[in-house]
Amino acid sequence: MARVILTHEGAILKEFALDKERTTIGRKAVNDIKLDDPTVSGTHAVIVKLQNAYIEDMNSTNGVILNGKKITRRQLSHNDVIRIGRHELKYIDDNAEEFESTVIIGPDKAAGGEKAAPAKRYVVRILNGSKSGESIELSKPYTTLGKPGVQVAVVARRGSDYFLMPMHGTTGAGDNPPLVNGQPVSVKSQRLLAGDTIDVAGVKLKFDVAE
Repeated sequence: MARVILTHEGAILKEFALDKERTTIGRKAVNDIKLDDPTVSGTHAVIVKLQNAYIEDMNSTNGVILNGKKITRRQLSHNDVIRIGRHELKYIDDNAEEFESTVIIGPDKAAGGEKAAPAKRYVVRILNGSKSGESIELSKPYTTLGKPGVQVAVVARRGSDYFLMPMHGTTGAGDNPPLVNGQPVSVKSQRLLAGDTIDVAGVKLKFDVAE
């Protein structure tokens, strides 16, 4: 489990579990982490959880400082310190040390020496445009689709399942959210099934089993 520890002038105020895909931080009461600080914007930043966790500045007035450096979006690592206004949030990944010491079993072996069924491989096939007919293999924990500054979505792999999640900037004014089977995807992710069609930034794709 990942979490952040909120401090102010060295005093620990509260601990927040990062158990949602999006954890908002800001001065407004609607935020998941509310900071009572006039130097903090209404919705100042967001922590997005995919396979990893990311901190993103939501176009705040005074910015986000990560480990002493101003950032717009960065992946978080165990013990990172985020400074927003007069508050600090320390990022804790309880699984960090355990993950590094885990022995990974080969894909053809399972407990007891028995062979495990091979996991299905998935791709997104491009259906239109200059790259029509090409495929993007979903071999990474997350794969970015779309055009930065226009519309961006991420396909996240969680175990044997895949989910589509829009990123910041895809649902703002003038933007249309990505579509799955013609239906808009909100800030929450949507599980993908073989044969689903995806529309991101005008590019049509098909989520399918790799040949």
